[in-house]
Amino acid sequence: MQKNFSTIKRFLLPLLVLMVVAPFVLTGQQTSQQLANTHAVAREQALALIRLLDVTNELVSDQAHNAMQLLKERARNLGSPAIVGSVNVDSKVVPNLIIGETALTNNNELVDYVTAMNGGTATIFVKSGNDFIRIATNVKQRKGPRAIGTILDPNGKAIVALRQGKPFSGVVEILDEPYITRYEPMLNQAGEVIGAYYVGFKVDMKVVRDSVQGIRQLETGFAVILDADNEIRFLSSHISRNKAEDLLKLQPKSWVYVQEQIPNWGFKLIITYSEDEARIAGISKSWAFVLVGTILGAMLLGMILWQLRRLILTPLGADPAVAIDVVKRIADGNLDADGIVAKPDTLMANVLEMRKKLRESMETLRNNAERMSLSASVFDHAHDGIFIADAQMQIVEVNIAFTQITGYSREAALGSKPQQLGFAIYEPDFFDKRMHLSLDGDAGEWRGETWNRRADDDVYPAWLDIFTVRNDTQQLINYVGLFSDITEAKQHQQTLERMAYHDPLTQLPNRALLSDRLYQAFSRAERSDELLAVCCLDLDGFKPVNDSYGHEAGDQLLVQLGERMNRCLRDTDTVARIGGDEFALLLSGLQSIEECEQALQRLLGAIKAPYIIAGEAVTISSSIGYTIYPMDSSESDTLLRHADQAMYQAKLNGGSCIQRFDADHDRQFRGLRQDRERIEAALPNNEFRLYYQPKVDMQLGKVVGMEALIRWQHPVLGLRAPARFLPIIEDTDFSINLGEWVIREALQQIKVWQADGLDLQVSVNIAARHMVQENFTPRLAQLLSEFPEVEPAKLELEITETAAIEDVAGVVQTMNGCKSLGVSFALDDFGVGYSSLTYLRRLPVAVIKVDRSFVHDMLHDSNDLAMVAGIISLGRDFRCSVVAEGVETAEHGLQLLRMGCTVAQGYGIARPMPADQILDWIKAYQPNPTWAQDVRYPL
Repeated sequence: MQKNFSTIKRFLLPLLVLMVVAPFVLTGQQTSQQLANTHAVAREQALALIRLLDVTNELVSDQAHNAMQLLKERARNLGSPAIVGSVNVDSKVVPNLIIGETALTNNNELVDYVTAMNGGTATIFVKSGNDFIRIATNVKQRKGPRAIGTILDPNGKAIVALRQGKPFSGVVEILDEPYITRYEPMLNQAGEVIGAYYVGFKVDMKVVRDSVQGIRQLETGFAVILDADNEIRFLSSHISRNKAEDLLKLQPKSWVYVQEQIPNWGFKLIITYSEDEARIAGISKSWAFVLVGTILGAMLLGMILWQLRRLILTPLGADPAVAIDVVKRIADGNLDADGIVAKPDTLMANVLEMRKKLRESMETLRNNAERMSLSASVFDHAHDGIFIADAQMQIVEVNIAFTQITGYSREAALGSKPQQLGFAIYEPDFFDKRMHLSLDGDAGEWRGETWNRRADDDVYPAWLDIFTVRNDTQQLINYVGLFSDITEAKQHQQTLERMAYHDPLTQLPNRALLSDRLYQAFSRAERSDELLAVCCLDLDGFKPVNDSYGHEAGDQLLVQLGERMNRCLRDTDTVARIGGDEFALLLSGLQSIEECEQALQRLLGAIKAPYIIAGEAVTISSSIGYTIYPMDSSESDTLLRHADQAMYQAKLNGGSCIQRFDADHDRQFRGLRQDRERIEAALPNNEFRLYYQPKVDMQLGKVVGMEALIRWQHPVLGLRAPARFLPIIEDTDFSINLGEWVIREALQQIKVWQADGLDLQVSVNIAARHMVQENFTPRLAQLLSEFPEVEPAKLELEITETAAIEDVAGVVQTMNGCKSLGVSFALDDFGVGYSSLTYLRRLPVAVIKVDRSFVHDMLHDSNDLAMVAGIISLGRDFRCSVVAEGVETAEHGLQLLRMGCTVAQGYGIARPMPADQILDWIKAYQPNPTWAQDVRYPL
């Protein structure tokens, strides 16, 4: 009966629609009317409350106006208002306001008179700054006394108007009670606001409160009046404050909110009710009608269905419309199943059975035709070549791909054997073996690679599958061969193999192929007693080429370099690229070490020849490290590592040279590298400390600065002096990171001392490698920007004479850039180098520091004394300040003063100390009394 719904719909649908829709339409009308009535009542109640508040405001406002006129008239009778001096009011000093000759502070006669005549409250304010302070009032505080000395609400509406010299009237909260008020500014003869008049009348809100408490919309709806701060002032009595606050805050979508603003009072009136409750009220008025209509409709529907079933549906076995539709579709050739069922032995059941048998017959015919068509399509359109041969291996059919691959036409192929058409040319008996195995009962299937020849004699690789076809009696009737041309796959395989073992840029062997050739060369050297040289080569100065000309130019240089090295070496040697600008060389079949060195020197010379890059000649050099097997009898991988270590030593030796691996030096190198790694790990482990040594003006007895000196707080060895670790890392890039850490720590300490009231310049030693960096100035500017509180002049950088020997011009440019930031420079250890006068002439330094070695022995060595005197004289001539290091006794300081040097540092003054001890040391510092004498050396 699944399809019987069509007949039922035809006869009963209009009636059903009418019976179902009519009650719902009536119910909807009742609900809409209820919602409209509820909303109208809520709005009418809101307007009634607003009218009540407006009438109250109008009546009291007139009274406030009259009281204000009386207050101002009485004030005018006293005279003009003015400010005369100041007076204390409630522990506050406020301007003394007088009218005529009458002082108004604490004089309540005027305001009490107005209140006695008109009622309400009155106040006189005096303006003090931006505030208005009550000096005469009958407004009382909660505890009883008059509110004299209190200020007008600085955030209220009235004070805004008074500050602008304008009057204000309206409802104002005074001590949490509503007052209808009037404020007017009090002006002096110059028209300036010096005070204010106030009158106000407290409003009895009982009528409003009772009205709001009595409002109730349906069962749960309520009314509420909110003040300017959205706090509940009045609320319907049937709902709790907490529940009302939750509904006002959440405002559920099922609730309707009628809102009205009461601007004169600063209030907001809200009447709200549940829309669902209003709908339920509407529905409840029509439930009886809906129930009766539903019962009558159900009875009528049941009667109609019973008659349809008895007279029509049961004999037919289906819906008449469905039966007609099924017969029509069969006549049109549509035999598709549609899920229709019928009772047995009915007319519709016979029709459905007939349609099923017809559909099965048509499906069998269609499947057979499709299989035949599919087989033919696959055979013709397959990309693989296919041939079908009979039991004697003579071809009876081929597809299109067969003729395209082999070059033989279909006509030429039919009747021929595959061997005659160029299949398996390197195995003449290939197909005879296949036939023999098939006749002997073998599985009769084979697949693999063969080499074939096309009709144009072109030989190509192919992948061939051959299998047999047997009839129902297992008699062999056909051979079927499928084959494809795998020339491209072979070429792709060769390409992949080359990519896997060669560098894509230079086409030199990569690390994988190098490992294989190293193993072969190692084995050959063991068998032949010949020497094997394993070398590592690294370019010197390749990075500037990349930076100046770009990475594409750098790649071109590497390609030319690879070609040049291959031409320079023998065919039996190997050149491999193992990194960016790193290469490995294998020189096998050597008879002596001298032969190896000659080949490498020849290679160095070839590499130095100019390269044409981007139309310009570019030159580079290289460093080569090598080791010789069997003198170095290590494993093959270790030989390569030894060559790399030797190459690193060649770079340390200045580059552009060769270096043979030395086992003793390697042990020292590993120890040095381990020391460097431990020192570098100390920075992230926060093991470095800054100690500070004071610099004093001996004549003035004043501390003038500090020198920051680094220490290493080793977790095992304790505090280590800089001489124990700085020389190990001075030629490494880590010295740059450590130098920036020292500068940042010194700036941080200057900031701390400034907060403690200590104004000192701090000098920091800069390593030579750090100083010559191109980005030194911008990095210093970035470090200074991290401490905007510290003036750059508080930082002094000390450089040694060796810091700029290689590039004086570059260092001068860097120093001038730093000076533009405000940072000054000192030349440290002056006199121990060999170019001091050149430095003084070219370097923009402000301070010369006399090396401690001269100061220490000058009391008993006339040469050192003369050297110190000469340096002080040079400093004077070059307008540089002079600081002496190594002052260990009072006699050292006295002698320096006699020669005109006043600033010194040394153990005789103070040893380097942690930053947290500096402040106490300065407070306790007492200069040597002999230094205070004027003992300058005569000029």
